[in-house]
Amino acid sequence: MLNSNLFKNIFFQSKLPQLISTVDLKCVEINHAFTTFLGYTKSELDSVTLQDFSNAEDFERDWELLQQLLNGQIAEYEMVKKYYHKNGNIKVGRLIVSMIQDEACNERYILGQVYDLTEKVEIEENVKRSEEKYRLLAENSSDMINLHEVDGTYLYVSPSIKLTLGYEADELIGKLPYEFIHPDDQKEVRDVHEMVLKDKPAIISTYRMKKKDGTFIWIESTIKSVYNKEETQTRLISVSRDIQQRIETNELLRKSEKLAVVGQMAAAVAHEIRNPLTPIKGFMQVAHAGAELNKEYTKIVLDEIERIEGIIAEFLSIAKPHSEKKEFISVDQLISQVIQLINPQAMLENKVINCINQKPIRDGIILGDSSSLKQVFINILQNALDASNEKGKIDVVISYDEQTLSIKIVDEGIGIPSERLSKIGEPFYSTKEKGTGLGLMTCYRIIEHHKGSIHFESKVGQGTSVNVTLPLSFN
Repeated sequence: MLNSNLFKNIFFQSKLPQLISTVDLKCVEINHAFTTFLGYTKSELDSVTLQDFSNAEDFERDWELLQQLLNGQIAEYEMVKKYYHKNGNIKVGRLIVSMIQDEACNERYILGQVYDLTEKVEIEENVKRSEEKYRLLAENSSDMINLHEVDGTYLYVSPSIKLTLGYEADELIGKLPYEFIHPDDQKEVRDVHEMVLKDKPAIISTYRMKKKDGTFIWIESTIKSVYNKEETQTRLISVSRDIQQRIETNELLRKSEKLAVVGQMAAAVAHEIRNPLTPIKGFMQVAHAGAELNKEYTKIVLDEIERIEGIIAEFLSIAKPHSEKKEFISVDQLISQVIQLINPQAMLENKVINCINQKPIRDGIILGDSSSLKQVFINILQNALDASNEKGKIDVVISYDEQTLSIKIVDEGIGIPSERLSKIGEPFYSTKEKGTGLGLMTCYRIIEHHKGSIHFESKVGQGTSVNVTLPLSFN
């Protein structure tokens, strides 16, 4: 059947599974690659027919095409065919069948060649199953899962968009998200978009998006890039969810917290004012009864009224809008002025205030409101004086580094217990007998407004250190 030695060598040594048959299919030759493809030996294949290791439906189609080939209706044919391997597995091949002519004997033969597609088909099936699995997740998720071009254009939108925004998925395909994002939020979303394109990791963005009925709701999106094998950005993926209810709940909580704080402060103010009102009311009732008030009683009444005025003043200083005049302030001059104001009282109480400037500041200054900052340091120094014993010493230490200024006020007073340090700065919490706590609360508010901080350290019987840090500016 094969008279050419060259043809024989090519046929039997080919890595491509092949078979040659006479047109009556009585004599069939197969090469080694074909036996390897099916897992049989040549002698085993000699005892079976083509139909035995072919899929039944594929064999019928193969047989129909073969008859057309033999009848001259077609010159060759090609089909994808399933074969049964000896171990029971299914092999898939692309079969190409054609007629060849042996010029030496003028005989025609059928040449069949099989290209093994088994691995390719398995990969495609795995990819298909994976795609179906993730599509199933995407299409049944309550979150909106979207695929975008790198410019943001929608390529795929999960059906959950209908429940969240009211649009059909097809209505967004080919459009940019910015067509639906609230104008006030577009700049922030564009900034996030640019960061993602600069190889940044997944970024979460919160913004308002227009529903089909024209209203806006809050959306939270996680956006990340998709890369190909060459590490080039090819797509963007966004997973978005409706957080409108969360935003509204948080707003209700904030309002509730505000009302709770207002109620707490109102109760505390009423309590603080009622205390001094008690002796005032008592002495006024005595006076109303006709008794004569001596100067000692009158002084008590005036002191208590002054105390009420102080409580109201501190409360109003917290409640009023905080508007400050920002200016460059010399730290040395500011602390010097504060010490001059406090020093007469310190001298009367036989106490000493020392100012220690560890590193004189020439160009470094604070940007802020001098009146507010004076109020802070006067309050802290006054507390230090009240806590100090007679002949006590208070050090005001000024230091700074490249970015931060530190003013540390250290006294040798009675100190504050550790369990009470954490409550310093809370309204109506004070370590002093007649204190309201509003003074330090105001100090905290002023320093935070200047982007600084206040830190307390204290040991009972040894004293207290108050460290105020502020950002350093340069004029």
